[in-house]
Amino acid sequence: MMKKFFYTTGVAACGYAAGCAVCLALFFFSCNSASSAPKKAQNPFITLDNAGEFEPLAKGGGVYLSIDAQGSRPILDLLSFNGRSVKDAALMLDKTTMITAAFYPEKNGADGLDAPAFMLFARGSYPKGLADLSLGLAKDWEKTKSLVAPVSYWHSKTNKAALVFNKKYALISNVDPFSPTNALAEPGVAPPDGFALFKRDAVIAGWLNDANSVLNAFLEMYNFPFELEIAEVFFKVSKGTGMPAAPEPLYEIEVGIESVSEDEAMGLVGRFNLARMFAAQIDETVDIQNGMLFLMQRLFSSVPKRDGAFLIVNIGQFSAGQTALLFNLFSVN
Repeated sequence: MMKKFFYTTGVAACGYAAGCAVCLALFFFSCNSASSAPKKAQNPFITLDNAGEFEPLAKGGGVYLSIDAQGSRPILDLLSFNGRSVKDAALMLDKTTMITAAFYPEKNGADGLDAPAFMLFARGSYPKGLADLSLGLAKDWEKTKSLVAPVSYWHSKTNKAALVFNKKYALISNVDPFSPTNALAEPGVAPPDGFALFKRDAVIAGWLNDANSVLNAFLEMYNFPFELEIAEVFFKVSKGTGMPAAPEPLYEIEVGIESVSEDEAMGLVGRFNLARMFAAQIDETVDIQNGMLFLMQRLFSSVPKRDGAFLIVNIGQFSAGQTALLFNLFSVN
């Protein structure tokens, strides 16, 4: 069900420097390979100094993420994808400030992807010279010429990851890092209106494309007798208020659902009230390990707050480990 949710719409090296580069490549996902479009990019990285937060990522993704690497460290340190832990990426994370990521669904056609793909853009301060030297000595990594940019990148068949970086930026993917997006050759994605305000104070935030299809597919699956008409779906993770007896920091997850107008938002509140009755079909004890099902149960059993055309739904407060489990939903397998 996780794959249906996200793909239909659309976080041990050799030596210090190699550890930094390799761990960054493994930072999020173990993935399948995908084909790339033949369009050429010119002067990679040169335009990034003045790039906006998401501009290095192109349109067409199903999910986009903005990550404060230091503010979300307790979560990032616990992330595990396909059995790989990113604990060994501590050195790389220490040198990273911001990360943006996009997840692209499989597409048909000559310019499409033959498997789901991800693209990750990191900003920080990286030891490029030492990392290049160490990667050159690592048996699992080799230099490969990009098909869409006049540069080479590092690729590992074993890790199913590819990366290219300079001292300030890094692009990481499961395909040629200058594809499938090739945002250096054409305008990158722009966040939806309202996202910058919504993600204020968040350590991780993002949005879904084709949000209507995402939520309505779930409603149909569980025989809800209506559909939702919405413009955008945002989500964010913020530092929680904590509890007196909490043994570790908590993180609060909120979902923002934007309707097409304030009047429509009022009607949407009514549908959420109705949805709570049908959400009772979902076992209230469903475990957080069930990821998607757990989130949908929490979403439709909560009472939303209306703020203009927005409905804000508080999913709850979770430990860093629980939050990391939920972000495993973004794994590209």
